[in-house]
Amino acid sequence: MQIVLYRSIEIFCFCLAIHILVWRSFPQRNQGARLLLIFFLGPLLLACIHALGAWLAPDMFLPVDFASWALASLLHLSVAGVYVNLFTAVTGFSPSIGILERVEQSMPHGLERDELAPPWFTDKNLSGARRENLLSSGLICESGGLLQLSPRGRLVAGGFLLFRRILGLPDLGKG
Repeated sequence: MQIVLYRSIEIFCFCLAIHILVWRSFPQRNQGARLLLIFFLGPLLLACIHALGAWLAPDMFLPVDFASWALASLLHLSVAGVYVNLFTAVTGFSPSIGILERVEQSMPHGLERDELAPPWFTDKNLSGARRENLLSSGLICESGGLLQLSPRGRLVAGGFLLFRRILGLPDLGKG
């Protein structure tokens, strides 16, 4: 079973390396689709590389055991799902992280509460990147200076609203 753990680490590191190369080489459009493509097709691509390597150079590659590859891919996909969600949080603007950085810059003395509102709490920082992401993914569109939901956007918003209501959480759009 150790091979499953090692193989899943290998798959994840392979996909992470591809993701970093793509992230640094190409403009940042539709990151969600890119991440899913890389992390879901990565195990298949790496399995093909190993199978080809085992066929061409059997002394350098272990034979491919498809059961261990399947289990390792399953573990990889669970870790990749967490990474994809975490990545979007890390790359987006976070007021909480901004506040932490602002307080950290004033250490070791600290920061008074009225100095906490940094100048970068602007519309562009707070909603601009999210708005552009929603526009580029086709969930919203802009017409006559107004933002409107696309049919896909209605489906996504309705699904999340329904889920929040099932959990007993308040509707965010009314706040």
